[in-house]
Amino acid sequence: MHVRVGPSEGDFVGDTNRALQEALDAVGRYGGGTVEVAPGVYTLYDAVRLWRNVRLVGAGPGETVLRKCQGARSEFAVDADYGQRKVTVADPRGFAAGMGVVVRDERSGGWHDSLATITLVQGNVLYLDRGLVSDYDGDAGGRVANCFPLVAGWDVDSVVVEGLCVDGNREANDPINGCIGGGIYLQRARGCRIADCRVVDFAGDGISFQTTQDVVVERCEVTRVSGLGLHPGTGSARAVVRGCRSHGNGGDGLFLCWRVQEGRFEDNELLNNGGHGISIGHKDTDNLICGNVIRGNAGHGVYFRHEKATNAGSRNTLRSNTIEDNGGCGICVDGATTDLLIEGNTIRDTRRGSGRTQRVGIRVGERAARIRALHNIIENHPEAAVQGALEGAG
Repeated sequence: MHVRVGPSEGDFVGDTNRALQEALDAVGRYGGGTVEVAPGVYTLYDAVRLWRNVRLVGAGPGETVLRKCQGARSEFAVDADYGQRKVTVADPRGFAAGMGVVVRDERSGGWHDSLATITLVQGNVLYLDRGLVSDYDGDAGGRVANCFPLVAGWDVDSVVVEGLCVDGNREANDPINGCIGGGIYLQRARGCRIADCRVVDFAGDGISFQTTQDVVVERCEVTRVSGLGLHPGTGSARAVVRGCRSHGNGGDGLFLCWRVQEGRFEDNELLNNGGHGISIGHKDTDNLICGNVIRGNAGHGVYFRHEKATNAGSRNTLRSNTIEDNGGCGICVDGATTDLLIEGNTIRDTRRGSGRTQRVGIRVGERAARIRALHNIIENHPEAAVQGALEGAG
């Protein structure tokens, strides 16, 4: 089945998430097919929700733009409790039925924030389509905000998202935690592909996929998001991220969260991000990181996070990457990380004098072991090419 959505003509006509969702629902109930989205700007008041075996295809990121609406937010008037399907707010202005929201306080975060859709606004009570996943305290900053992942798939397989620009309208919106949302977001997804998309100005992470298998992200750009650029995590196996550009974001360019295993991260550009170029940590093992350009990031070029031996990001290979002009180190190996192969990389600072902020080429912490380095070019670091115990010829 193939249908077309357009602002003024098509099988489904409209310029909001409602028209897009009606098209996706029709194709999904049919059993699969393609939703083609014509050029134009579409305003999103809630997530565009994907179905299994459905392709969501735009005319290209310069033509088809899905843009987040102006956000609304309010503190609680009454505390919100686990399982409750309503929230009483101090100020209901700006909220409406059909809007996506996040309910949280300063003690929640991550998986403990609640994501829902408003079904009814009655006075200052917002009724929700699902129960809250935790207790939230108004005295601890409890609040509701019109936040949601813009394009999202839960419990899906064989989904394709292609040729779209996702614009988060960051200045007019509160952030959402990357575990439960992103500009483009997948959870419990299998065999999905995100290609030729652009995520820009999102208040949160750019592309986040959690608890997935065999997800491919290719030729995508993420820029100016407040959080992480690319965020695979929570037991994502065999991910492939290739030919992407993650630059000018608030956090890390590529963040391997928990249990990202047997993945390939190749031929990406991770440039001028506010955190590390690539961050690797909790049980992130058996990955290949090759052919990437990692430049100008505020943190380390590649950072292996502090973890105990059973949880460390061990048994990874870094091959043929260019790692230059970052802050801290080109590669920093912390925690009880073991069995890394660092081979054929160019690790350098290309600048002169005090402008050289990449102080060390490869730093190996005291608890790390069996870190092999072969055939790398390591040059022009003001403190040292190598610090710590390193096996091999450099």
